[in-house]
Amino acid sequence: MNKFIIVCLVGMIGLGSCNRKSGAIFGKKKDKLEVVDPVFDYMSAKAKFTFDDGEKSVSATANFRIKKDSLIWISITPGLGIEVARVLINTENVFVLDKLNKHYYEYSFQDLSIEYDFDFNFQMIQSVILGNLVEPYQKQRVEKMDSYFTYTASKGVYLYQNYIGASTMKLEKVQVYDEDTRNTISVNYSDFILVNSQIFPNEISAVIDYEANNKPNTEVEISYSKMVIEDGPISFPYSVPNKYEKK
Repeated sequence: MNKFIIVCLVGMIGLGSCNRKSGAIFGKKKDKLEVVDPVFDYMSAKAKFTFDDGEKSVSATANFRIKKDSLIWISITPGLGIEVARVLINTENVFVLDKLNKHYYEYSFQDLSIEYDFDFNFQMIQSVILGNLVEPYQKQRVEKMDSYFTYTASKGVYLYQNYIGASTMKLEKVQVYDEDTRNTISVNYSDFILVNSQIFPNEISAVIDYEANNKPNTEVEISYSKMVIEDGPISFPYSVPNKYEKK
């Protein structure tokens, strides 16, 4: 699999959907930010997405399956309806099948963090997919800015700017800034819909700005057509055929 497909998969994994119940911006003591995490064991979703890194672009359908705090599974199908790639993410590694070229890849999160100059880990990816705060609120200063409540959290060299809609009371935008590389990831969530008494954004747009590397921006657009909170366990099929070559 070429680097374009790897970047596409990593970008799509890290820029998924948002799913939260309604919640107040402050607790009773007015000293903490309340963001209600989604309650589920398994969920699935289907989406159309486009990806453009300034050199190549692709449009395809993605099917997601999630076992909360454990597994994320993604199947990629272009317009012809033939699956071209499959991804399985657990708490330590990312596994990728390239069905077009009959290759497979195995990455640790440390490998991906070095390759893409960003601190990837399972909890961070799951938080972005579910619309949770990547770095929890810990009495940082909250400011009212236009139609948002906003605050900044930090972890190592990363700054997380969170924008919570004053009318929706949902995380509508998050920006992550790397102080070392000056790279930035910006994700916007919009067109919220109700599924099983929980809130999902129907539209997601994201931009990765490689400021330090002087590379073109990477842009991802995701539009969901189906979201389901499953009643019971679902499968996460992933196996490597004998003829596939490891890359």
